[in-house]
Amino acid sequence: MKIERTAELCHEILNEINSHIIGKKETLRKVILAFLADGHILFEDYPGLAKTMICRSFAKALGCKFNRIQFTPDLLPQDLTGSEIYNQKTNEFDFKAGPVFADIILADEINRATPKTQSALLEAMGEYQITIGEKTFQLTGKDKPFLVIATQNPLELEGTFALPEAQIDRFLAMIKIGYPSKEAEKTILTNRIKRMKKAFDFHQIIDRQTFCEMQRSVETIHVSDEIKEYIVEIVSQTRDLQSVKVGSSPRGSLDLMALSRANAVLNERDYVTPHDVKELAPIALSHRMVLEIGSWLSGTSSELIIKKILDKVKTPRQP
Repeated sequence: MKIERTAELCHEILNEINSHIIGKKETLRKVILAFLADGHILFEDYPGLAKTMICRSFAKALGCKFNRIQFTPDLLPQDLTGSEIYNQKTNEFDFKAGPVFADIILADEINRATPKTQSALLEAMGEYQITIGEKTFQLTGKDKPFLVIATQNPLELEGTFALPEAQIDRFLAMIKIGYPSKEAEKTILTNRIKRMKKAFDFHQIIDRQTFCEMQRSVETIHVSDEIKEYIVEIVSQTRDLQSVKVGSSPRGSLDLMALSRANAVLNERDYVTPHDVKELAPIALSHRMVLEIGSWLSGTSSELIIKKILDKVKTPRQP
């Protein structure tokens, strides 16, 4: 698919969703960039900010199968992946697929499940497959996407289990939604009165085959050597700071490049610019950094450190 056509469809999708989810244009733009880049998303924000609605709306607009999984302490790995059940008629074990077999998965409150259950998603998110016994099942294909969107509350710690670094690293981007403005919140109330019901009527814009073609168009975007060096230098800086205990992995470099290429597509360009990298470095790298305890207690955040790195690293010449 041509870049111009991909960008056109992206804007159609965003216009449809923006008509229902008010005041979050930039957030929705980041979500579709992550989808184009074929990456998983971690939403870290407070309850009631339309995280589930955003996931459902994109799944509907993209024509994708959607499953929502509520993570709880008693959730077991087989509740996600499925399991083999003995069939008395055939004297064989039949596989019953779990909710992870869908195009878009919402792992709601993922940090409420135990590490054993959280790890059930590791293989799915990293290798796009799951293994049950001696059998391996593919979760994606030529015209079948597989995207995981997870949510977690940044403040509530009681009864939760922090995600291990290995799993956090598998999220292409961490996106924060934030509260709407007063004007936007008033519009939300007005729209609810006009709608005369709680549910939203989202419309399908494309099918999942078209969506996969859109994702493949990102692979045609050119990345110059200067941009590659710029990305590597930014990521390397996260590993050299005294305030940072663990910096970003090379997967961070790959994901930052993928998001930058997707941003180029959305702007109908066939090449990446330094501005693409600067704009998306915070959501691609901040969740991959583990701060020293002293830095964390002093109020320093990963986002602030990324901003300082971007100010420090020399920006290459605009192509």
